[in-house]
Amino acid sequence: MKRALALVLGLAAMLAPAFAQAHPHIWIQQHVRVVAKDGKYTHVEIEWRFDPFSSEIEIPLIDEDQNGKVSSQEAKLLADEMMPELGKFGYMSWINTAGKDFRPAAPPQFSARIDDPASFVPPEWNRAAGDNAGMPMPPNKRAGDPSAPHKKGPRNLVYVMRFVLPEPSKIVSITTYDPDDFIRIEVDKAAVPTGCHLAKHPSYKAEFIRGYPVFADIVTCQLP
Repeated sequence: MKRALALVLGLAAMLAPAFAQAHPHIWIQQHVRVVAKDGKYTHVEIEWRFDPFSSEIEIPLIDEDQNGKVSSQEAKLLADEMMPELGKFGYMSWINTAGKDFRPAAPPQFSARIDDPASFVPPEWNRAAGDNAGMPMPPNKRAGDPSAPHKKGPRNLVYVMRFVLPEPSKIVSITTYDPDDFIRIEVDKAAVPTGCHLAKHPSYKAEFIRGYPVFADIVTCQLP
């Protein structure tokens, strides 16, 4: 049965240098949540809301019974295919709990859903910009032609990943980004948790064109 190789699989893994101007081909709105117990953080959770066009490419492959929802079985099949590969690249995330950045050490608890109507619609942008400009774009950089938007309106495919911290901590930060800017990941400024603040990371940056960086969002949370 045909199923999705999740949007991030291979896309983040196979990004190759190119010299043509391009915008991100996939846009993700990230929500960050933290879980605390006994006065310390124990888990961080990131939620990815894929842009409607990217979502419409993947939803028909994931939603095998075509009921507009991701069942527990469909989510498990997706996780089984996606998590091992995405884990090779640290889930595109860095966590910091004691002044040192590290990749998530263990696979997260994973779930998926479809937001219908869409909860995230990004600004207009040209997904294919750069694919035919200058020298030919490598095949793995080309933006495919997405299916038409869902006939009832835009939807979002949503991934939720909850990571356990290696040890409880009163302070935690998380940064998620694609260094080649094939996938643009931006934190929803309106949904930053209480006790947390959003800033730009001083060094982590997406940079498809060298010299034109887009610095990654970093969410830092601290308990009293």
